[in-house]
Amino acid sequence: MSAADFAALFDVVAAALARHGRAGEAAFAYLSAERSDFVRVNRARVRQAGTVEHAVLSLRLFRAGRQAQMRLTLASPRGVGARMRESLAGLREAIEALPVDPHACFEQEPGNSDRRLRAPVPAPAEVIDAIVDAAAGADVVGLYAGGVVVRALASSLGHRHYHEATSTVFDFSVHCAAGQATKHLWSAPHWDAAALRSAIDAAQVQARILARPVKRIEPGAYRALLAPAAVADLVSLLGWGGFSERAFRSGQSPLARAQRGDARFDPSFDLVDEIEALGVPRFDAAGFFRPARTVLVARGTPAQRLVSPRSAVEFGVPGNGAGEDERPQALSLGPGRLDDARLLEALDTGIAIANLWYLNYSDRQACRATGMTRFATLWVEKGVPVAPVAPMRFDDSLYRVFGDGLLGLGAGVETLPETGTWEGREPGGVRAPAALVDALRFTL
Repeated sequence: MSAADFAALFDVVAAALARHGRAGEAAFAYLSAERSDFVRVNRARVRQAGTVEHAVLSLRLFRAGRQAQMRLTLASPRGVGARMRESLAGLREAIEALPVDPHACFEQEPGNSDRRLRAPVPAPAEVIDAIVDAAAGADVVGLYAGGVVVRALASSLGHRHYHEATSTVFDFSVHCAAGQATKHLWSAPHWDAAALRSAIDAAQVQARILARPVKRIEPGAYRALLAPAAVADLVSLLGWGGFSERAFRSGQSPLARAQRGDARFDPSFDLVDEIEALGVPRFDAAGFFRPARTVLVARGTPAQRLVSPRSAVEFGVPGNGAGEDERPQALSLGPGRLDDARLLEALDTGIAIANLWYLNYSDRQACRATGMTRFATLWVEKGVPVAPVAPMRFDDSLYRVFGDGLLGLGAGVETLPETGTWEGREPGGVRAPAALVDALRFTL
């Protein structure tokens, strides 16, 4: 189905809800749909290419303080009205046996919105030509995904929201004979073959350094330059409960000390959940509308928290339309003043880290994180990359990394979109600059 087909399908869904809704209840239908081209590459050769079209409808019924829901997979507008009528009848029967949910809530005032971020989508053959030509026989491994993603909401009360965004992403790595690899994520709001080729060329240049003998360093603290992807990994970890109202109230927030005023980040550390910048819809499945920007950290100090509708009811505080997990969907870390062209010079001697892996909290209450280096971690001497560094584990407080230990942020911000495809392509991601820190502590 094309974007126009998804819009037509949504019209049928909205009409069916208006027709089959009953007094004393509220029925919501949330449509998640996409049409995406995928190209899987290994050793610079196409191993798999295809197109995925799917549309999933989540039906949710509220009545007398109870709620029930189910999901339907839709293939076309044909027969949707009848399926929804039967599904609503099933939900009405099921809801009678359910207990009252004291925190069940929905937006009672109907809202309307329509946002369509459209751009041309290349034919798979054009994508294949660009990747294979740029790889030029190198061991490039990756997955391209491009197309349109749709989110839409209708209700029996009159809600009508439609969101559509087009994107192209190539998540890839370049491997060398020594077993090392670089890891990269190219993305653009519209197809740009020249930009993709440039990204693959730059990755191959970096991969040549990895062919040198590996340097093994002893555990300890080392001056470090974190690439935007590594910074994005760390700020995403902060999103695991760090900005959640529920996590704070239950004592599970890793930023509890900062929330109480007992800790803070560097004044240059400004973090915003900026959903419109990364193609995230502003409405949720119960009709609540989100602000375009939610300031989470301002000048190093926690500002707003993410409050889901359920948390708003439970704790008696104003909500801001956050999802039930109260995690940011489009984190954006503000830029600094370091010249991106001279970041290695600013590092001088130390470790340049492209990515971090297997991140988790080693001490949640202290906001202490641990993880591994993996792809393209380089030892740098006097601003010049000398050798790849063997994978190591770090363990350090993020209050220190982004606080007293932060020497500066890069002036340029890189967009790193969400690449998960477990149940379909998802909007969102992280925007982050590079970061120079006085030391990152490695334990083994």
